[in-house]
Amino acid sequence: MKKSINERIHDLRERSGLTQSDLAIQLGMTRSGVNAWEMGISKPSLENLVILSRILHTTTDYLLGNNNEETIVINDFTPEEKEMVMRMVHYIEEVHQLKCKKNSPPAK
Repeated sequence: MKKSINERIHDLRERSGLTQSDLAIQLGMTRSGVNAWEMGISKPSLENLVILSRILHTTTDYLLGNNNEETIVINDFTPEEKEMVMRMVHYIEEVHQLKCKKNSPPAK
């Protein structure tokens, strides 16, 4: 099932460890405005959509539902931060591969 923009904003905000108030402060708006987006009562303006994508490290296409790939955008990160992210991704991939090997049936 395709997620709506309000569900995507909510999910990404929570994954980022932000409260509605935290996000509102970064956007220069009220918490109730963010709540209205997450409840599907209103939608962010184009300007806020771009800012949201940067704050939540995703793409506007993902927020709008044009792309279902969960992308983390790290363009604004320093080279050191980008390196740390890549190391973490590689670590998670290795752990995932080990779990898959552990749970796969033995070869005959």
